[in-house]
Amino acid sequence: MMKNDFFDWGTFTPEHAAEELPRLLAHAERGISALETSAPEGYEQFVWRLNDVMRPLYRCWAAVSHMLGVMNSDAWRRLEEEWQAKIVAFTLRVGQSRRLYDIAKSLLATRSKELNPVHRRILEKMVQRAELDGVGLDGARRERFNEIQARLAKLEADFHNSVIDATKSFKFEKGGKTYFIDDANYPETMKHCADREVRERLFRARASRAPENAARIDEILRLRQEAAGMLGFANYADKSLATKCAPSVAAAMKMIDDLDEATASVSETEESELAAAAAGTVPSMEPWDRMFCSERLRERKYAYSEDELKRHFEMNDVVSGLFRLSKFLFGIDVEELSGDARPPVWHPDVRFFAVKDGGETIASFYFDPFVRSGQKFGGAWVNDFVNRRVTSAGTVLPQAIIVTNFPERDASGRCLLSMREVETVFHEFGHALQAMLTRVDEEDASGMGLVEWDAVEVASQFMENWCLDDHTGIEVPKALKDKVRAAKTFRAATACRRQLAFAKTDLELHIGAASSADAVKRRLFKHFGLHTVNEDCFLCAFSHIFSGGYAAGYYGYKWSEVMSADCYGAFEEAGLDDDAALQRVGKRFRNTILALGGSRPALDVFRDFRGRDPEIGPLLRLMGCAEH
Repeated sequence: MMKNDFFDWGTFTPEHAAEELPRLLAHAERGISALETSAPEGYEQFVWRLNDVMRPLYRCWAAVSHMLGVMNSDAWRRLEEEWQAKIVAFTLRVGQSRRLYDIAKSLLATRSKELNPVHRRILEKMVQRAELDGVGLDGARRERFNEIQARLAKLEADFHNSVIDATKSFKFEKGGKTYFIDDANYPETMKHCADREVRERLFRARASRAPENAARIDEILRLRQEAAGMLGFANYADKSLATKCAPSVAAAMKMIDDLDEATASVSETEESELAAAAAGTVPSMEPWDRMFCSERLRERKYAYSEDELKRHFEMNDVVSGLFRLSKFLFGIDVEELSGDARPPVWHPDVRFFAVKDGGETIASFYFDPFVRSGQKFGGAWVNDFVNRRVTSAGTVLPQAIIVTNFPERDASGRCLLSMREVETVFHEFGHALQAMLTRVDEEDASGMGLVEWDAVEVASQFMENWCLDDHTGIEVPKALKDKVRAAKTFRAATACRRQLAFAKTDLELHIGAASSADAVKRRLFKHFGLHTVNEDCFLCAFSHIFSGGYAAGYYGYKWSEVMSADCYGAFEEAGLDDDAALQRVGKRFRNTILALGGSRPALDVFRDFRGRDPEIGPLLRLMGCAEH
């Protein structure tokens, strides 16, 4: 029996959550205490029971976190302020339970022959997680460790809220028009606004957001380092990589250095070309001119404008094309539910879709597309809100949440997307596909559960390669499509080096060798050719590593991209004009990368699909750097 388990977003208010959380926490505490005094005889009696105890509380808290991300308000912040320390304390209490740790280790030791590989992996990860949560600490050391975790949770929440507030509070008016620095408006202005004063004001404002976070950064880095040391790691980066694909910090650094070497000369050529082109556009190249001049160069070099392309990328057409492609590659149908058939949502703009396979619903997802300045976090992301699980009562279907920050619809009701925004739709749907097409029965390992953080971008980055594929049915004139494809490598080396700068800055900060975070950033930004202003405090808005889960893991974007490009290479080798071959490879991709989730190590899953270890060549080829 298949069943959905929909959350009532329509009635989920801060007041409602404040009433529910005490009850759910008390229930979870009683359940954990009872489990600690029991003697589970097998995997299901332990893991399933543990999940049943924890799930209601964590689902409610996940909903609170979601609302903070999409409907941020003072009321939600007050709730977070009141409850975050309690949730952190309870999580540590469970993670540091010596009894639960001993049960997991005992099952691994005494029931090894009965455990299937997925159950064994879940128990092994449970043991590892407990050790990283400080189960081996006692007395004053455990007390200090827990103080650090509570303080870090508070600092990270305050960090993110400061970025939201700084972004929301800035506006600049000129010529009867108001300009903003949110993720939807800023890139478009910087690429297309001919007024240098506007560009300069916006660039300086965005580069210097939330300077109050500088003190938080210093404390976050210091506390992370202290906690890692208490667990026996040389630094926080070593602790972070203990749960990732990359075997060591040295291996992650080598990947960055290899890409540094491969892109350096290409990027120099790109920069020389931009400087020559800009000579006739601006008096002198300043940081706020670069996006504008780059866009003019791209228009001249490839003979099309972004506005010309955007006319073909109305959001609804793009989404429909993405669904057609998914049907072709993976054999699924996506249907929107509306009216009474749509479950409750948190905002009128939110849409809801069912995913079907052979006419049977196997998953569903919410889609929250539009920017809400001051309410919604910047960027785009996916939450795997409900993981697939099979129980004695039936199969609970997975649910994903896709959030983007696209421009509001125009007067005619249309939302025209840039090429980068089209890539964002495909990227985030790749995450959702991995969450929804999983065939793993255990919720801990289904979807993105237990997928190593530096491999979690593989499915999403893979999907970006298909934005212009004819199987989407998106009507773009062939001549224009050919130009856009030719432009795929435009300044790709420079864009790659920007990501490398972020990744290496992140790792160096979390190795802990430098005393000044800003000095590390400035040195590496200079090395990788990133241009900014004296008052730049980029790190103060670098939410990915200071409040978003990518601490000592930002390199994972490129680590994943090596694998995702290699995955796309399998389709290229099969023949992009051979429909039958593409569908055969698509079926294999679905049955491995998308279906197996975290049931096996990500590198093993990649080998299942590709038949070998990842190679860097396909990524260099996609960037136009293979010949260098």
